[in-house]
Amino acid sequence: MAITAVWYYVLDIVLCVATFFMIQKLYKKIPIINWEKTLRTITSKKIRKYIEIGYLLTLIVFFIFCVGEIVIPSIKDLPLIVSGEYAENTGTISRIVKDTVYITDHEGQDIEIVIGKIRTKGFKEGDDVLVYYYPNMKRGFLYHIE
Repeated sequence: MAITAVWYYVLDIVLCVATFFMIQKLYKKIPIINWEKTLRTITSKKIRKYIEIGYLLTLIVFFIFCVGEIVIPSIKDLPLIVSGEYAENTGTISRIVKDTVYITDHEGQDIEIVIGKIRTKGFKEGDDVLVYYYPNMKRGFLYHIE
């Protein structure tokens, strides 16, 4: 579980560094694409500009997606990670899809937890489980309740 949390924070750092370099390039008006090394056959400046704008828009959409799916949830769960505590709940497995387990707790609330494809083996729909998880990152692990 700690490895998953560390992986999230490594991704946070990589995204921040990549963003810094992109902003630095835009601020200094350095071309985003090095045209001498890539796409040498495109000589029209107008076409190059359109390619750069498309590339930049793709990067912006990717960055926004990563911030929403990785950075914000990992920051919200940081107090739990630092304290070494997890959210805890019990429930019944309602569905297993690849590496994700969907659990319905005793109050009827659905919980989606990614536990990994290898760890889903041995669990089946209808099993009663104890769940330890990070609520915002939706990562955790399960134990059978006997």
